[in-house]
Amino acid sequence: MEELDFQGLLDKFDDDGFQKGEQVVLANFGTNQTLLTLIFQCPANVKNITIEEVDEVITRNVDLITGEQVVGHATTLIPKARNSKLVWDAVKAQHLGLGQIIVTYNLPTKRNLVDVGHDDIAFWRTYTIEGSDVFFEIYEHYPRQPFEEVDWIKKKEV
Repeated sequence: MEELDFQGLLDKFDDDGFQKGEQVVLANFGTNQTLLTLIFQCPANVKNITIEEVDEVITRNVDLITGEQVVGHATTLIPKARNSKLVWDAVKAQHLGLGQIIVTYNLPTKRNLVDVGHDDIAFWRTYTIEGSDVFFEIYEHYPRQPFEEVDWIKKKEV
């Protein structure tokens, strides 16, 4: 589902019974740090960054943290064959975040929501950021508990 497919987003979230708070997080294509900062009323940061390269694919893992609490986790697959040398080198250097790379180098991109899901423990999404110089496949996982504690989402009925 492309980011501007509004009816597709509504249909998907309605069909699968997502709460509005889950929908806002999962359909957000702006900066997650800004959204999480507003939800938790505490600056959100990216921490515990690890990258590993295997067979010319970088796997980048990060925790999304507010205060001392992990409120999300992201795993990104970055294939060398689908990224320019500039992007590949910037990812490996780890001086800039992925969004910062896109902005710093003024890379035109589109985002595509590939999958969303939720259960009584968490909610998650997979999406891609694609352009002629860049391809990131990102899986984000959000534990429900922190969002329930600030009344962003309701506790799931068991």
